[in-house]
Amino acid sequence: MTTIRDVAKRAKVSASTASRILSNSTKEKYSEETRSRVISASIELGYRPNFAARALVSGETRIIAAIFPRIYDTPFTALASLQILSGIEAYCSDNGYHMLISSPKVREGEIDPTFVSLLSGGYLDGAIIDGHFDISPIVDLIIQMNIPSVVLGHHAHTHYLRSDNFAGGQLMMQHLIDLGHRHIGLIAIRDIEQRLNGVKTAADENGLNFEILPLALGNFSEESGEKAAVELIKENPNLTAIVAFNDRMAMGAIKALQKLGYSVPDQISVIGYDNLPRSADFNPPLTTIDHQLSSWGKKAMNMLLGVMQGKEVESIVLTPKLIVRASTGALQQ
Repeated sequence: MTTIRDVAKRAKVSASTASRILSNSTKEKYSEETRSRVISASIELGYRPNFAARALVSGETRIIAAIFPRIYDTPFTALASLQILSGIEAYCSDNGYHMLISSPKVREGEIDPTFVSLLSGGYLDGAIIDGHFDISPIVDLIIQMNIPSVVLGHHAHTHYLRSDNFAGGQLMMQHLIDLGHRHIGLIAIRDIEQRLNGVKTAADENGLNFEILPLALGNFSEESGEKAAVELIKENPNLTAIVAFNDRMAMGAIKALQKLGYSVPDQISVIGYDNLPRSADFNPPLTTIDHQLSSWGKKAMNMLLGVMQGKEVESIVLTPKLIVRASTGALQQ
């Protein structure tokens, strides 16, 4: 088996220099020529680092787990996760860490045993967990094993980073009300209760009876948005606006409305949530709520490194922002 000493000898550097370069350490500065020699030597010799041995020597593996239990459930969760994971990976790369992606399953409260082995094997320095679904067994196990962690979404017993979904819901509804709309339909998602509460508060504060607002359920996907919009319009032909709880459902709703012959926003306004990259180029460009999704990965990693270093780290609640584009307009009299 090729060792770090073999790599160092081939590259004509010390073993400690080769080790630091291959662990992507940012504490030491080396010339590009030296780095290139070491990396080339490791590839030529087929060197594979022994993370367990490294942990014994340094007390760290420099491996961060990105735990996304439902990453592939829908096109939306895959797309949103990709934005967050890109931020985590960029931060890891810049700071000498390696990212490991895991999508464990929890069935009837039992966690995938392969994932349990990963946690108990001492491979991880820390973990970032997508907490937008029911992941309590996973978080509880990670806390029990004393692995430093940050949850994306609220969790009572560990550090978290989340968007203020209540404020975001208020922004969506208030924007449509300010444009004069009173007959407003909702395409909601079961898992985002605070966003619904924000919509309800804005409705109540403006004299709208939330209880009689028509509501259809979606599942994050464009297809569910199309189906929900058809259902809403069929049962409520007087609607002048639709609140969709994410961008993909809003895009699906717009497609359905256009197929039915409605003009957006001249006849019906539609607002989404997430400010996905595609939303600015949609036809029409989508009014949406930006909750800084693209920054979550780096912010979470910055928090996690603080936790790992034993610092006092405050959980973060990000303030959403209204992005007005062409899919919403003033009520036509």
